[in-house]
Amino acid sequence: MTLIITGSEGNIGRRLRLAFPGCIGIDRAAGAEIRVDLSTVDYGEPMIASALRDADALIHLATSADPDAPEAVHWRAVSDATRLFAACAAQGVGRIVVASSDWAAPKHGAAINSYGRSKLALGSLAAMYAAGPRSARVIRVGWVPHDPAALVAAPDWLRQNYWDDDRLTAEFRRALSAEE
Repeated sequence: MTLIITGSEGNIGRRLRLAFPGCIGIDRAAGAEIRVDLSTVDYGEPMIASALRDADALIHLATSADPDAPEAVHWRAVSDATRLFAACAAQGVGRIVVASSDWAAPKHGAAINSYGRSKLALGSLAAMYAAGPRSARVIRVGWVPHDPAALVAAPDWLRQNYWDDDRLTAEFRRALSAEE
């Protein structure tokens, strides 16, 4: 399977790259095979179009992981995903997997914020993608700290939502292989 991971150089992206050797990383940061900004990328550019055309699946992680980021950041994430998913559809990517968050339906007493609403919007875009001859899955990823040592000082509600690398990898493998 030819797999692309957007946001490949972020906290979760780096972990998934280890779990899916040979995947193609797309990110603004150094280390990605394709270095572009999803806000400005030209999906008609031959290198990008070819990568999407050759891909069997795409994992989309390229959004802000900060629930407190300004609303404009989350609007941009939805806009970027809209363009990306349209390009994936045009190039025939058969499956996308979209990372969401429990902030889309907070369990810990917090009100839903623009971050959570952006994750709900990404879920709706994934559903739209799957309405064609393609499939899409949304995974509400739990807490994946940069450093697992942070688990010790975390509040109970956050510790209960901790995902280690094994769970993270298993959930994405399941989403990539799930039948309709």
